[in-house]
Amino acid sequence: MSITTAKYVGNGRVEAVHNESAVKVTTDARKPVGGLGENQTPVELLGNSLAACALTIMGLQAGKAGADFAGCYAEVGECEEDMEKFSVTRIPITFHLKAEFDEKLRKKLENFAHKGCFVGNSLTAEKAFTFVYE
Repeated sequence: MSITTAKYVGNGRVEAVHNESAVKVTTDARKPVGGLGENQTPVELLGNSLAACALTIMGLQAGKAGADFAGCYAEVGECEEDMEKFSVTRIPITFHLKAEFDEKLRKKLENFAHKGCFVGNSLTAEKAFTFVYE
């Protein structure tokens, strides 16, 4: 059984629908390569997936440690691409976490972001993570 159905609709646009919830994600190729450029690109979605995965695993670990992770967020920067190899080479993400997290929890969360994320562990691109405690 499929989880998502992705359909090419033209002009570099793909609409992917999660079959259970009917939530639709639309991606576009950028205008310089012939796309509409109105939605995020598949590469940007990859960066978002990495950020969401890392936040998920950090949030679960914070919860196990008795810390409230709600409100923490990530900003995904422009992903770098190798146009000759057609690959993503670097994904910069800045994580904004709570200043109240002690040093022990900070190290644990950062370690899980780097090593406990399924998406991150599946990528060869450099994961350029910055952690800001505020």
